[in-house]
Amino acid sequence: MCISLEVDAALDQLTELDRELKEYRRAADSGNLVPLPGETVEASAMKLGSTSKDVGSAMAQLLTAASQGNENYVGVAARDTANALRVLTEATRSVASTSEDIEVRRQVIDSARDVIDKWTHLLEETKRAMNDPENPENQARLNQVAKAVSSALNNCVNALPGQRDVDNAIRQITDSSQELASTKYPSTDRTFQEIQIEINAAVNLNQAASDIVTASRGTPKQLAESSGEYSSSYSEFIKSGLTMAGLSKDGDTQNQIVGGLKNVSMVSSKLLLAAKSVSADPNAPNTKNLLPQAASGDGEHYQLINVCTVSAPGQKECDNALRQIQMMKSMLESANEPVTDLSYFECLDSVMEKSKVGNSFLACITMSVARRGNSQNVSKN
Repeated sequence: MCISLEVDAALDQLTELDRELKEYRRAADSGNLVPLPGETVEASAMKLGSTSKDVGSAMAQLLTAASQGNENYVGVAARDTANALRVLTEATRSVASTSEDIEVRRQVIDSARDVIDKWTHLLEETKRAMNDPENPENQARLNQVAKAVSSALNNCVNALPGQRDVDNAIRQITDSSQELASTKYPSTDRTFQEIQIEINAAVNLNQAASDIVTASRGTPKQLAESSGEYSSSYSEFIKSGLTMAGLSKDGDTQNQIVGGLKNVSMVSSKLLLAAKSVSADPNAPNTKNLLPQAASGDGEHYQLINVCTVSAPGQKECDNALRQIQMMKSMLESANEPVTDLSYFECLDSVMEKSKVGNSFLACITMSVARRGNSQNVSKN
């Protein structure tokens, strides 16, 4: 059958590509794999990222043709697959030759070989399905092998310089986020105000997010460094937030703080995943808006700062006092109706007495703030 010839030709090409990748692996191990003129780390990584999508498109084309039993389209898809994998092999060599990290060299070549291996299984399964179109298990087997191909392609892209570092950052964020499911909070001997200062330093997290956006279109080294900085800032922010929740004795406030931290965790993961996609293929459709959309949610930590500020000891009492003062202000602006049965002189005596009490309270508040400020300065020194 014609279909067998087309698929067999593609399988022969895949065997040759695997042989070439073996040679690249040996050359990489011996230090003899050098870049061709004009090859750079950035261009090589971009080529591999975009080519992996072409290979994925070829797989979709092959599966559609096989499900329809169209021999001509299966033959075309098999040829397109072989051509796309040829480009993928060339891109793999470029990435491996321009990388200074021997582990990256090995991993990217081994991942590409795994893609070739899974594609070989898919073509063989396609050939078997076309030769036995009435077999009801054909589609299930094709889908199973196709999932293995997709997984291998993802692993190949994840082996790119910078991509591994983003994955590590995502794992660190996931590990830190596990603490949010616990009802136990970190113990500390520091004051609420000291922890609050750390929370207010969330601008570091915002700057780290901005660096991620910039680095995603820069070099793999920049992406690696910015990812590490972001995960470090995130871990510090989560720790400070949980510590502050532990210092708060109000259950509702604790729930608000933990809820805010969970939102920060979610938008952080989205941001890093978007950075991965843009870095792997900056020219892909919708990448222009992908990062700004993910980064726009990174303001969650500022809302969390507001919650933490309100949860400070005495803050609720101050807010209640301010609200009452605002209510009294409106009464003073329209002092046309009496609010008491006291005479003028009795009211005057009451005002004088309340003024003394008010001045006494103000003095206590001032002294309390001064003592707290002095104790913080002493602890810093």
